[in-house]
Amino acid sequence: MQTPTQKKRRPFWLRFLIGAGITIGLLVLILFLVAAFFNKQISRQVLNELGKNLKTELQVGDTQLSLLKGFPNASVNLTDVRLKDAFGDYLLAAREISFRFKLTSLFGDRIEIKDMRISGGGIRIRITERGLANYEIFKDSGADENSALRIALENAELKNLLISFQNARTKQIAEVNLRTAGFAGNFSSEKFDLSSQADFTVSRLQMDKSRYLLGENIQYNAVIDVDLAKDLYDFQRVDLTVGGNTFAVEGIAVDKPAYTDLNLKFLSKEGDISVIFDLLPEPYHSYFNDFQSSGTYDFTGFVLGRAGKTQTPTIGAEVALRNGQLLSEKLQSPLRNVSFKATYSAPPGGSGIFEIADFKGSFGGEPLDLALKITQLDDPVVDFQCHGALPLAAGFGLLDNPDVTGGDGVVRLNSLSLQGRYADMIDMGRVNAVQASGEVQFEEAGIVYKNVPLTVRSGHLRLENNLFTLDSMLIQAGNSDFSLHGSARNLLPVLFADSLNTADALLEFNAGLYSRTLDLTQLIDLFSVQETQVAGGQPELDSLRTAGNVDRQQLTDKLKGAFEATIEHLEYEKIRVDYFAGHLAFDHNQLVIKGDARTMDGVVNLDGIAHFAISPTLQMKVIAKYLDLQTCMEQCNNFGQGVITDANLRGRLSGRVVVWAFWNERNDFLLDKLRAYADIQATNGQLLNLKMLEDFSSFVHIEDLRDVRFTGMQNYLEISKGRLYLPVMFIQNNALNLTLSGTHTFDNDIDYKIKVNVGQTLWNRIKGKDDNFDPLPQKKGWFNAYYSIMGNLNKYDMKKGKKEVQTAFERSEARKQLIAAAIDQEFTGVYTRPPIEDDNEFLDEIVGGAGRPK
Repeated sequence: MQTPTQKKRRPFWLRFLIGAGITIGLLVLILFLVAAFFNKQISRQVLNELGKNLKTELQVGDTQLSLLKGFPNASVNLTDVRLKDAFGDYLLAAREISFRFKLTSLFGDRIEIKDMRISGGGIRIRITERGLANYEIFKDSGADENSALRIALENAELKNLLISFQNARTKQIAEVNLRTAGFAGNFSSEKFDLSSQADFTVSRLQMDKSRYLLGENIQYNAVIDVDLAKDLYDFQRVDLTVGGNTFAVEGIAVDKPAYTDLNLKFLSKEGDISVIFDLLPEPYHSYFNDFQSSGTYDFTGFVLGRAGKTQTPTIGAEVALRNGQLLSEKLQSPLRNVSFKATYSAPPGGSGIFEIADFKGSFGGEPLDLALKITQLDDPVVDFQCHGALPLAAGFGLLDNPDVTGGDGVVRLNSLSLQGRYADMIDMGRVNAVQASGEVQFEEAGIVYKNVPLTVRSGHLRLENNLFTLDSMLIQAGNSDFSLHGSARNLLPVLFADSLNTADALLEFNAGLYSRTLDLTQLIDLFSVQETQVAGGQPELDSLRTAGNVDRQQLTDKLKGAFEATIEHLEYEKIRVDYFAGHLAFDHNQLVIKGDARTMDGVVNLDGIAHFAISPTLQMKVIAKYLDLQTCMEQCNNFGQGVITDANLRGRLSGRVVVWAFWNERNDFLLDKLRAYADIQATNGQLLNLKMLEDFSSFVHIEDLRDVRFTGMQNYLEISKGRLYLPVMFIQNNALNLTLSGTHTFDNDIDYKIKVNVGQTLWNRIKGKDDNFDPLPQKKGWFNAYYSIMGNLNKYDMKKGKKEVQTAFERSEARKQLIAAAIDQEFTGVYTRPPIEDDNEFLDEIVGGAGRPK
């Protein structure tokens, strides 16, 4: 008989894992059951205990007792918590608040909560102008010794909170993004050591109208000896780090009912001169944010006095650097051999002082000395002195513009001095009380901007109190050159004006400008936002162009004065001007242009007004005399059409034109808003090889149509809403006499009405080709043909129809009268159109002999 096979026993490690898994599973199950049993009871007790100490409403989305999350401790987790402040708004909004206690206390007589954690959300602190605080919401009630639950914190932790503070009375605002903060100590004792750490970023720190420490990271690690009986806080070991500077803080703070007495000292442990720039208000703080120093560096500071809802202490600091260097990405060469001493003191009364004394250094091999003293900080009095040089090869980065990629030459600052009240410097009515003197001298001083060299070859700027003088300033800007001289007033109010120019600062000037060559195309491209500069696509390009228009508006709003300008040669795209002399006058955002120019083998007179608003506009009146038609068409790009080009036209052009042009805030030209009226006269003209005229070859010699000549032709034109209106006109030439009117859109949709004297043209055909190109005589014609040409230039139809053409001629004649009246009104007292041969005869059958408008 065979013995049954004995069952194999599992290995020890497998039995251990199975047992441990079962044990852990049972433990988790037990903890889950215990949490479910105690959940409502403990949660209710926590909310009741909190409610006993609060005067305002506490709103909680949900409460949950957890025995696993913080094992071996238990926690009561409150989610979606809102705590109202004393004004009915919210003091606290948190995603979660956790209260932790020992798990074993669930089975004892009393639960003591000693740990608290707040995460996600914000704390909002407000103090009104009357000194009332929104955080005064706690009751003065003692602890209930018989309560089954007691909150006696010894450790508190804050994570990921936005903390906002605003004191309307002292005009202080602060916002910080708190990453972590911890507080540990036996808070229920009279005496204990408070241990605290924090790490946060300053989003906003504003005192009155100035902002400080924007974007700075701040950390501290502190141990403070607390005596609650005496309301005394003794700073034992405190390290404070601001940016790259770490300070040891020592001293005491005594808490009083209405304020806190502070006596604190700050000693530098490690760092550099960047602490000075950290304390500057915006936008100076952001500009100097990366400046650092080497050398012998010392820093001491203090906070002394009362801090409360209505009081601020005295703050002071002293910084010294000896035999050091200043370094920054904005400096292509360090500022070497730097020594100075800076002091700052701001007592509560506002009579503080800021001083940089005996600043000496070497910049790119050139010496630089300066001194600055500002007293009475509530009403600053400035005393500034500077002498030295700025070599642009070493410091072109100070312009803080990525388009500036190089520099050369020297700007010399010769004995610059500025003394007076800051309030007087920004006020045009009181700026004459400010004393200013010195000279800025240019020696081949230039930069490379957008790959184009801009150089001030020579010249002086001289300051004499409120008078600012330009002397022989020679400027080369790419292909353009300028010579400037003149004088201006109110330079200081303009330089110190805020972005909105709330003080209405105005630079009043009178200057002369001479240029041998002015490349206007290059200059416009140079100072406008180009598509190739923008990586973010059309939205960013539009945003930058709008911002550029805002900057231009703010700049021109501060200008009032005139340039007497002489330009030997000017180029704009294909347009060439051989000489311009005129008057360019600024009045806030308005530029008045008056002048005469030789161009297109003729002369033009310009009289216009440009408005540099966010959406710019231009009105220009032009009187042209004897311009070459072919040159005009070529340089004006055939006005954007391809029907009649410079290859088709010869002759001379005179007349009057008034134009209204508009751009949007993105500098897009608004073609649909373009308005223009013109009174044009062409003489000794030719139309060569115009394809549209070949449609009349059935009754006109084709050779005559390919070379149409006329001695004189006059008409009015109107451009409105994207359409060119050509009023009814009589064209007398060697090939055929015709009457023409019509419209032509910017999309090349056409609607022309034509009357041809067929009898005359057929007789001309029978006679043979006219080799003398003499114009046909004016005749009413015993046989006329009427045509309508409609469609698009790419595909159009021609059909006959007398009534439709004559009706269109009558409407067109009325429009001509309106155009003529509008032009005469614009040019009243300026110019009278020269007379041409009478052309009334051809209108007899249209409007009963009304004739051309006088």
